Amino acid sequence: MRSMTGFGRGEIERAGVRVVAEIRCLNQRFLELKLNLPRGWGEYEAEIRKTIQAAVARGRVELFIKCTALKAPPARLEVNENLAAQYVAELRRLGKRLHLAGEPGIDAILNRPEIFHVVEEETDRRPAVKLAMAAIKGALKALDAERVREGLSLRRDFGERVKRIHDALPRIERLAEETRVEVMKTFEARIRELLAALPVNEKRLHEEASIASQHGDISEEITRLKTHLEGLEGLLDRKGPIGKAIEFLLQEINREVNTMGSKSQNAALSQVTVEVKAEAEKMREQVQNVE
Repeated sequence: MRSMTGFGRGEIERAGVRVVAEIRCLNQRFLELKLNLPRGWGEYEAEIRKTIQAAVARGRVELFIKCTALKAPPARLEVNENLAAQYVAELRRLGKRLHLAGEPGIDAILNRPEIFHVVEEETDRRPAVKLAMAAIKGALKALDAERVREGLSLRRDFGERVKRIHDALPRIERLAEETRVEVMKTFEARIRELLAALPVNEKRLHEEASIASQHGDISEEITRLKTHLEGLEGLLDRKGPIGKAIEFLLQEINREVNTMGSKSQNAALSQVTVEVKAEAEKMREQVQNVE
């Protein structure tokens, strides 16, 4: 059993490049991926998604990748010689027209950004992406360790609550039988009272009493509840994503317990079913954290 929530971080530094990958996983009914990648890495998104989907089956996953160059990238200087020549020519023309002495020097054009332009060379992203994939796998490994640790805590909590429900079943069966017998006795006594002055068909009376007792009979619900509990116990020890399957069984358990409560004609039995329902409800809350 794994929790859906967790955090993992991976960092790799090599050949003048540092890549940091951070993964956060939050509760979500289905799998949702949100990727925050460096600019220009869009073509690698499908590969990154595939890597995450192989490790996480359910939840909202947020991935943050930061890629930092530890040394200045290669660059070249571009000079717009035609524009520089036009500047010099115009400065000479103005000098003659305004009777200015001297020739325009390099200072006249040195600080013109439109003439001198530094251009960073395009670098191959593949080595950085390769480092990022390794960092992502490291982050996923750390994430999985945290989710397993939280999953063990959830497993213990589920096991304790299932045991409490199991422990309540003998009381439910005993109280249900007592209720059935009491219903039959009450029904027979009432019928005998009403028909005191008339001949009574004992067999027919017993049949009617049995039919009346069926209105409060919860034996089928108890049987189904036991079956669902066995299925739930089996799921708790299964590997892989089990959250949705547990959620379905808890819905079925809740349905059986509700039916028991509605049929109950005994205050003590009603109280036990309320206790069982409380345990089931707590598990339904907790299963929202299970992958």
